[in-house]
Formats: sequence, structure tokens, C-alpha cells
Amino acid sequence: MQDLAVAFALTFVIEGIFYALAPERAQAMMRELINLDPDMLRKAGLIVAFIGVIFIVILRGPQ
Repeated sequence: MQDLAVAFALTFVIEGIFYALAPERAQAMMRELINLDPDMLRKAGLIVAFIGVIFIVILRGPQ
């Protein structure tokens, strides 16, 4: 459970750094996202989540 909390905290850190260093780019990206087809956005989200799970499995190794 502590790992999950750390993962959420790290997400906030990474997003905060992105918004602080490139706020104009963040706004441009949000404007582009609103024009995407919801199905395409859903598929992209699933692919990124799957890649994240693979990274976790690789990093954590067999237990």
C-alpha cells in the first residue's frame, strides 16, 4: 500500500514539474486532447497503462 502512495506522490511531482517548466506546452497539449476522438484517447490510455504495468513487473522482478 505504501508503494501505491509513493506512486501517486511521484505522479504529482512529475506533473507539477511539467506544468512549472512548460505551462504553455501543457495548455497546448490540453487543447489538442479535447479534439481527440474519445475512443482513440481511451485506447491510448490503456496502452500507456499496460506499458506502466510491464515496467512495474520488470522493475519489481520475481518475488
